Amino acid sequence: MKYACLLAALLACSGSPATHARGPEAPDRSTRLVVLLVLDQWPEWSFEQKRAAFRAGFARMLSEGEWFVGEHPSAATLTAPGHALLGTGAATATSGIVANEWWHRDLHEVLASVESENGTDTTKWLRVPGLGDALAKTRGKAVGMSLKARAALLPLGHTGLAFYYDSAGRRFNAHQLANSTPAAITRPWLETFTAAHPLALTIWTPLPESAQLAGVADDRPGEVGESGFGPTFPHDPNAAKDPGHAVFAMPLGNDALLDVAEAALTGENLGTDDAPDLLVISLSAHDLVGHGWGHESIEQWDMELRLDQRLAAFMDVLDQKVGASHWAMIVTSDHGAAPLPESIHGGRLTHDQVRAAANQAAIAVLGPGTWVDNAHYPNIYFSDAFKAQPANERKSAIQRVEAALRSFPSIEQVGAVADIAGHCDTRPPKDQPLCRTFDLERSGDLYYLPARGYIMDTDDEPTATAHGSLQDYDREVPLIVLGPRRTKHEPPTAPTEKRDMREVAPLLASWLGVKL
Repeated sequence: MKYACLLAALLACSGSPATHARGPEAPDRSTRLVVLLVLDQWPEWSFEQKRAAFRAGFARMLSEGEWFVGEHPSAATLTAPGHALLGTGAATATSGIVANEWWHRDLHEVLASVESENGTDTTKWLRVPGLGDALAKTRGKAVGMSLKARAALLPLGHTGLAFYYDSAGRRFNAHQLANSTPAAITRPWLETFTAAHPLALTIWTPLPESAQLAGVADDRPGEVGESGFGPTFPHDPNAAKDPGHAVFAMPLGNDALLDVAEAALTGENLGTDDAPDLLVISLSAHDLVGHGWGHESIEQWDMELRLDQRLAAFMDVLDQKVGASHWAMIVTSDHGAAPLPESIHGGRLTHDQVRAAANQAAIAVLGPGTWVDNAHYPNIYFSDAFKAQPANERKSAIQRVEAALRSFPSIEQVGAVADIAGHCDTRPPKDQPLCRTFDLERSGDLYYLPARGYIMDTDDEPTATAHGSLQDYDREVPLIVLGPRRTKHEPPTAPTEKRDMREVAPLLASWLGVKL
C-alpha cells in the first residue's frame, strides 16, 4: 500500500497503543470528528527549541499522541502547495498547485492559487480531489477555516464549507464550495456569533516570560515587522494603515479563528453522530508573525506561548462538545521556515533581482527586449518573444541565463524544468523531491533554488525570514498524531522518526472512513 508507512508506524508505537488507526475498510466507528490543525509556517527546528516551555496544549498533544518529523516531499514549501498536499496527499507535480501564485502563460498574467480569471475565488486549479470531495459521498461534513482563503479552501478540494476572514469587515464569512466555486452564504449561527463577539483590536504586548525565554533583543538585526507593525513592541493594530489586516500578524488572529471554530462545532453540528466530520483549522497568523520577526524573536515566542494555552482550551471544548473519545487530530504545518539569515551567515535575494539578472543575460545574446515574463520562486518563465527566436539563439541565451544565475552565491541550483519534471517515481531518489516540485504545463521554463541560509524576498515587502526551498528547515515540520482510542503516556522529548507528508491525507481519510 503506497501510504501504509504512517499507519504502520502508529501501529508499532508501544508508548500509546491508542493511536492505532484502522484503514478505510474498517473505520473506527467511535470517531465522530477528525481535526486537521495546521500551524502555518512551523518548522521542526523551532518547535524543538521551544517544546520544553510548553505546559498546556502542546504538552497534552505530546502526552496523548505521537510526535514525528514530517518531511514535505518537494521544494514547493509554500502555503498553497502545502495546504493542497495536506488535503489531497498529492505533491505539486500531481496537485497542480505550483505556488501561492504563478504566471499563466495563456493569460499573460499572475493569478493566485485560488483566483479565477475574473478575480473570484476558485479551486479550479487543483487537479485532484480532496478530503471534502471524499466526504461528499457520505453523510459527513467537511469544514475548512482560516484567515487565508487558500488555506481554508485547498484542503477541502472542490467540495465543502469554508470560512475565511474579511479584513474590511473584520469578520469571518461562510462560503459553500461546490464544483470548485465557493459561493458566499449566510449561516445564522455565524451572524449571531459575530454580532455578540465583535473583534476588539487591542494592543499586543508580550507576556513577561516571552523575552526571557527568547533571550534575544526586541530589535534584533533582521526583524522588520509585519502588517504595519514595526520591529519592536508594543504593536498597536489601531495605528496600522489597515487595522483589520493587522489581525493577520498578532495572536488575536489565532484567538479569533479558534473562537469561530468552537462556535462552529455547535453551529454546524460537527461530531454529533456516527458519520465522521472533518474540521480543518489553519492558523495563518503564525505565518505572518514568523515572516515579520522570525522564529527566534520575542514576538514568535509570545505567539506560541499564548497559542499553547489557547489550544489547551480548544481541546477541552472538543472534549465537552464531541467527547474525549470521539475526536482525533493531526497537528502539523504546510511548510517550515529558515532561521534569520543574519544568524546563519546567509542573506536575502529578491524575485526582481532574479528576473533582472535573467533578462539581462538574455539581452546579451538576443538584444534589447523583455525575454523573461516572471521569475517568482522557483520558476523562470520566458516570454513569447523569447520563444519566437531561432532555436540556436534560444539555446545560447538559456545557457547565458543559467550561468548568470549560478554566479549568485545565494542560488544553489539552476536547471531546465523539462529535464527534471515528469515520471518522478522512476527517477533516482535524490532527484525525486525536485521532480515533485513541478507541473510540466504550469511551471516555468527554468528553475532556481536558494542556497542554504538565503531566503527569497520582495522589494516592496521585506521579511525577516521566509520559506521556499529544498533545505531541511523548509521541508521538515512537526507532525503530531492524536489518533482514535488514544491513551495518555509519557510525553516524548524528541520525535520518533521521519514521515512523508503525503501520508497525512490518507491517514485522515482512514479515520473518516473514506478513500481519496
